Amino acid sequence: MFALRSLNLFVLALLFLAMSPALASPTPTEPSMTNAERFRRGLPPNKPIKLYNASIVDTARKARRS
Repeated sequence: MFALRSLNLFVLALLFLAMSPALASPTPTEPSMTNAERFRRGLPPNKPIKLYNASIVDTARKARRS
C-alpha cells in the first residue's frame, strides 16, 4: 500500500516537472506581437488600443451655452 502511494506521488512529480516548462513559457498571443506577426501565425489581430473615450453623451454634457 505504501509502495503504491509513493509510486503515485513519484509519477505525479514527474508529470509536474515535465509540464512546468510548457506552463512557464510565454504564449504566442502576447500583446507585444504586431498584427503582421499574428496574421503570419494564423492568429486573430490584437484588440484596438483605446486612446480616449469618445462619447456623444459626454460631449453634450460638457457643452456650455454661450
